Amino acid sequence: MSSPALTATSLYVGDLLPTTTEVMLYEKFSQVGQVISVRVCRHRITRRSLGFGFVCFSSPEEASRAMTGMNGHVLGTQALYVVLARSRPDARPQREPFGSHSSASPGKSIPGYWRGRFDR
Repeated sequence: MSSPALTATSLYVGDLLPTTTEVMLYEKFSQVGQVISVRVCRHRITRRSLGFGFVCFSSPEEASRAMTGMNGHVLGTQALYVVLARSRPDARPQREPFGSHSSASPGKSIPGYWRGRFDR
């Protein structure tokens, strides 16, 4: 779960063209504040843009200034939709890496985890 300070500095940027890159977003948003990170969300197989991304700023003040200043600005031929990013309540929790189950003893299977041919 993200902290409130992190959420207040992250912006959701929607209505991106399929050709929009992280560099394009960085150049556009760095005009209004110090950008920490940029991510254009892509389809995991085709790597095509899903039409939205996230820009993280170094302070909530810069994020707020960018939100009010960049909402409606045109990038390419499309007007941007910019709002504060928030975590989705229906988002899946992060899975632990395979084999990092702290409650399981080494060499023992986790009950109900591997059913079928692996436990025979």
